[in-house]
Amino acid sequence: MSTEVNNHVLSSVRKWRWPLGGLFRDLRVRQGIKMGLAGTLALYLTQVLPLPHDNWAILTVLVMMTTQYTGSIAVKALLRTLGTIAGALVGVWLVGNYTSTPMIFLPAFFLVLAITSYKYGQFGARQVPYAYYLLGLTTLSVVTNGIATPDLAWQVGIDRTEEILLGSMVALLVSTALWPRSAREEFVSVSRECLETIGQLVSSQTEAFALGTESSSKVEEIRHTFPTRLSGLRNLLQAGSMESTFFAARLSNYNAFLVSLVSLFQGALLLTQWRRVDAAIVERLQTELALVSQAISEEVNILSARRPGQELPPGSMEDAFAVLIKKIEELRDQGFFLTQPLEKAIVFGTHFAALRSLRDELVNIRNVFQGLPRFGQPLPEAKPHWDLLPHIDWFWVKVGIKSGLVGVIAITLLKWIHPPGPNALPLMAWIQTVLTRPFMRAGGTGDQGIFQNSFFGSLILIGCANVLLLTTPFLANYLVMNLTLFAILFCLGFFTARMTGINFWILLAYLAISVFVGLNPQQPVDSQNIIDSFIGLIVGMLIGAFVSRLIWPILPQRLLRDSLRDVFRGIKALLREDPHQERIKAQLAIRLVEAQQAIGGIRMRGWSEKEKADISALLRQLQATVPRIGHLVTYRKSLPQAAEPLLRPRLNHLEIEFHQVLDTFSECFQRGDCRREIPSVRGAVKAVDEVVQDIRQSEILNVHKVTEPLRMLDLVGRYHLIADDLEECSRLIRELRIDRYWGDYAL
Repeated sequence: MSTEVNNHVLSSVRKWRWPLGGLFRDLRVRQGIKMGLAGTLALYLTQVLPLPHDNWAILTVLVMMTTQYTGSIAVKALLRTLGTIAGALVGVWLVGNYTSTPMIFLPAFFLVLAITSYKYGQFGARQVPYAYYLLGLTTLSVVTNGIATPDLAWQVGIDRTEEILLGSMVALLVSTALWPRSAREEFVSVSRECLETIGQLVSSQTEAFALGTESSSKVEEIRHTFPTRLSGLRNLLQAGSMESTFFAARLSNYNAFLVSLVSLFQGALLLTQWRRVDAAIVERLQTELALVSQAISEEVNILSARRPGQELPPGSMEDAFAVLIKKIEELRDQGFFLTQPLEKAIVFGTHFAALRSLRDELVNIRNVFQGLPRFGQPLPEAKPHWDLLPHIDWFWVKVGIKSGLVGVIAITLLKWIHPPGPNALPLMAWIQTVLTRPFMRAGGTGDQGIFQNSFFGSLILIGCANVLLLTTPFLANYLVMNLTLFAILFCLGFFTARMTGINFWILLAYLAISVFVGLNPQQPVDSQNIIDSFIGLIVGMLIGAFVSRLIWPILPQRLLRDSLRDVFRGIKALLREDPHQERIKAQLAIRLVEAQQAIGGIRMRGWSEKEKADISALLRQLQATVPRIGHLVTYRKSLPQAAEPLLRPRLNHLEIEFHQVLDTFSECFQRGDCRREIPSVRGAVKAVDEVVQDIRQSEILNVHKVTEPLRMLDLVGRYHLIADDLEECSRLIRELRIDRYWGDYAL
């Protein structure tokens, strides 16, 4: 009886769930609570210490809480502390020594802001960017508040250092202690989802192959949704490398995994084209091909089901491929393949090459997947780093110059014109120029429509000022003020939790909240102070908009153009076998994902749904071409010795044709005109086929094992596949009408 009672109690406990448990598992709710708690805690501490300007602590919290991933808190705290202290010293040095000599002060101030903005965005800086960001922010703050009273520069520097450090430490504490997010674990989680998607693709094709039916419509659905998952992985690469020391230390491992994942998906997608192989060949190999497909599906399922600490069980791919090779050898000995037309034999070779590539990628991804760092486990061995030397990122060079320029313009206005809202004006102009830039590569619109956004943003700020004028008397209570701040920050965190960066509207919300807190409505606030503060925001926003839009504007179509040109150059580098092939593959994978994200940011006249679909199709085609060229480079030296002197010159000529086509692609996007003649590679492909026919008729490979003619067909099939890819890219490019919107800046 006692046992039955205990079992009943245990069963009841297991069935009982906290009603709000599901609610708190929602990422948006968690981020809203974290944002609200961090903001109210920072406000409380600034009142207790006390610090003169609590809005700087709140603004620091808002910016730092945008990066939701935890890493080495000690390293992050150290870097941000050093950045803040260095910024205070630089600001005090500039204000204390050179305020009266603008010819020295303004160029020096420009250089500080330009360099810190550039280093903040430079991807290779890893965790250091926030130190540079805080250096620039603190310098700007000290200069803004100290330029009117240079004799108080040291006091301003000390105050700003304390306020920014407080906000930074509160953000680190809350993000680390409350529902911490690990970029390492989320990368593995999203990777597992990608592998599951690939597993569904392979299973769908295996089932269709076994039943003799066409692939289901689910294949097309997977083909269109998979890029979204790749975008998530790319964003995690950037966020993780900037937030986590462990992530940054094994960035080469993550890059290698991303490359293998893309290649694996494209190989699985090519399985859906087995219907192109002649029915007579497929019928003879039905059992063996089904066995290989099942082995591949089994391997994908093994990889996607892996959990931390588990050893991956062995797969059956090698045995399945051995059975297939044995069957092909039997058919060759029976003279079956000699009776097949050359075209059908090459198509079979193309798909056999695809199977080999898929097998190779599965072996590779098995090794790479086990080399991804996991939380609480020893760091795995790192792959060789290929970006050890710093490189110039011209995208961020331009951003740095613009940020220095807006800072100089804003400070000049404060010094000689004395506009209202002096504390908010430079801050708005500088942050708008810097913080929204990383979001551009994650699907942001950049400077497109920035004047319209500034106009509507000004209307919103005017409305906020009116609301604040009406509600200030009610906010004079400390409890009401904190509850209001928590509610505002909760809503902000809730709606921005799944965003991958700071856009114009989020930035506007950050600064409006900072001004709201800085007014200190717990005490009676003069109406003129409220009006002046919001006017300062509006003027700073307009300065940032003009400089950002008129000097090197950052537009989605330009990012798309630059990414595509990088892709074409990278493909040529792969074909040439330039040094650091792994680096080239990683950069190509990232650039293609960024180009896909840039498509979502283009919104202007002439940009139709058909154009969007055509460019998306072009990017998917290029995403398939890159790993195929990588495999070609790996296998092109494996041509049978007997066929080498006959076939190699033709293959080399075909590669020259590939380079010419890629150069034409690059020119199309550089000039914004796709209505040009694009060379075809069909003639060079036909010449290769003629040589293959001569080799086949001479039977010089028949004295060797079946692997020799298969190697030749494998390699020729790869060239055929890439030629088909480039011809399809040519067709898609010719249908584009980028001349309608490429130069339309949509002010």
